[in-house]
Amino acid sequence: MRRFFLIFTILFITTFRSQGQINLEHIYTGVSAAYVKLPVAGYKYYVMDVTNNQCRLYNNDHSLWKTISLSIPANYYLYDIQFVTENLFNTDNLIELMYVSYTYNTTSAYYTYDTRIANENGTVLLSIPGGGYSAIYSAQSGSRLFAWVYDYSVSPSTVSTMIYALPGQVLTNIQEPTAKSGFSMPLSFPNPATNSITIPYILPESVHQAELKLYNSNGQVVKTFNIDHTFDNILIQTNDLPAGMYLYRIEAANFKSETYKFAISK
Repeated sequence: MRRFFLIFTILFITTFRSQGQINLEHIYTGVSAAYVKLPVAGYKYYVMDVTNNQCRLYNNDHSLWKTISLSIPANYYLYDIQFVTENLFNTDNLIELMYVSYTYNTTSAYYTYDTRIANENGTVLLSIPGGGYSAIYSAQSGSRLFAWVYDYSVSPSTVSTMIYALPGQVLTNIQEPTAKSGFSMPLSFPNPATNSITIPYILPESVHQAELKLYNSNGQVVKTFNIDHTFDNILIQTNDLPAGMYLYRIEAANFKSETYKFAISK
């Protein structure tokens, strides 16, 4: 009986370990990575290299497939790669990227954005000065690109919406690049940060209390702060955090903001 119980226990443990196990497959060090299904090339990993103004694409075995250099305006910094596609913005079978860069006015304390769509060979297909956030939707015929253009140099700040008809058809997995909250917030500053960073935030009127969560590049929560309508920004000390890329967003019971990025340099 004891022998039977021992054999049963070993089989149970072996079966349990073989199911539902999470395994670390790969680490892309020092960069922000994502995954995309391309209509022709298939599934690819891609990373955003802020230091070198590059987008690198990798095969499913994590071997390098393509390195694409991104055209960034002078004194701007790469902030986000919003779309990696094929045959959406034109029909030349080249990889197309939509990406955002920014510059920060230290005197007047405001950001200026720039959104560009480019082919993998560096040809810029569209430039949207001031464009900071975009989404692509299936329309009654074809697809539409919505680009929100912000001007923080005036008070109150302004936002305009640019709508473009696209030659290609959007895929469902790239239709909405960020959270569906409908709320956009000013970016944190300074970025990159060293000892501290100021994160402005906006709460919907129906949300009275929420949490601002700070994530590292591995998706782990490293800091959590309670926020409400008393203030519209929070100062976070970052001298205890290692250098790298971080994400943050606001979460409440029935609300999640868009996800934002910033870097810490030492």
